[in-house]
Amino acid sequence: MRICATLSLCAVFVLVSGCRDAEPEGQAVPAAAGVTAEVETRVVQVETVSAETVMRDDYLIASGTIAAKQTSNIGALAEGVVEQIFVRVGDRVRKGDPLFRTRQVDYQRSLVEAEAMRDVALAEVRRAQTLVDRYTPLETKGVISGVVFDNAKTALEVAGANLRLRETEVETAKQALGDTTVRAPFDGAITARYIDEGVFMANRFSGMGNSAVVQVQECGIAAAILFAPESELARLRLDLKGHLYFDGRSDPIESQILILNDRVDPTSRMVEFRMAFANPDCAVKAGQSVRAEVKVDPRSATVLPRRAIQGAGEDRYVYLVTNAQAKRRPVKITDIDADRVEILDGLTIGETVVLTASEPLYDGVRIELTPS
Repeated sequence: MRICATLSLCAVFVLVSGCRDAEPEGQAVPAAAGVTAEVETRVVQVETVSAETVMRDDYLIASGTIAAKQTSNIGALAEGVVEQIFVRVGDRVRKGDPLFRTRQVDYQRSLVEAEAMRDVALAEVRRAQTLVDRYTPLETKGVISGVVFDNAKTALEVAGANLRLRETEVETAKQALGDTTVRAPFDGAITARYIDEGVFMANRFSGMGNSAVVQVQECGIAAAILFAPESELARLRLDLKGHLYFDGRSDPIESQILILNDRVDPTSRMVEFRMAFANPDCAVKAGQSVRAEVKVDPRSATVLPRRAIQGAGEDRYVYLVTNAQAKRRPVKITDIDADRVEILDGLTIGETVVLTASEPLYDGVRIELTPS
């Protein structure tokens, strides 16, 4: 009897519990159906815009190094011991300014000897001329033979030739003495000093020691030696204008391509071009790194207002208008200005996208144009 009573109570409890669990499920069905219906009938008011094409200025970016217009390693013209160096690294020089001097004693002695030999030759010319002047009337009168007169004239010619030779030797000796002082070949700056006083310098290659004393650069005019990939050759040509940018200098320098090398480096696959510029007071130093932005031919670009772009960073997208629905489309962009971007990938000319929306959008939501 007790067992039967217990079983009866359990059965009643199960029936009651089942009724309570089933009751909420029956009430939830109408609510879910209502939410779905609301989503399906939701329509977002939007403004749209179409992608358009504009001609955009295009720039080629290249990097390189600054070089002076001329760089000369200046050696001795007259060999000898370097007696005095007049300049230091960093000095500015004008064309003709003395740079250094080799010992002059030997060259001064050679000049004195050459001048003495010239004086001897000059005396011989005068003596020969005197004889010719004396023999001329005597030969006419027959006092002296023609042979004697001819010998006198020949002696005058020989003395004259010897005088010219000695005068040449004097000029050579003067030049050698002058060459002991080496002067700047152009306006510029001293950028290196290789030796100090007391070093013997030869004026020809001897295989011994240095061959230069100082280095002079004509830095009032400089050039950017730049390199671009060979794939950019079609966009490069002479006279293209651009700007040069330097580290530590805020304002760029305007220039243009003056030299375009006809050779592509077979190892790096790069082509060289050069852009020159005035460089007052050698403000830009040879050896500095430089970056160039060269304005090449304009190109067509697909453009949208910045407001039409959604997302951030690399995850950028637009909502494409398709059959009264907004469809999410990933795109790649680059900035043009504060209001516009260029579409690099993901959209074609003429496609219409959402510019603004009355509510947040999601993929597939129904849309309609805002009445104007």
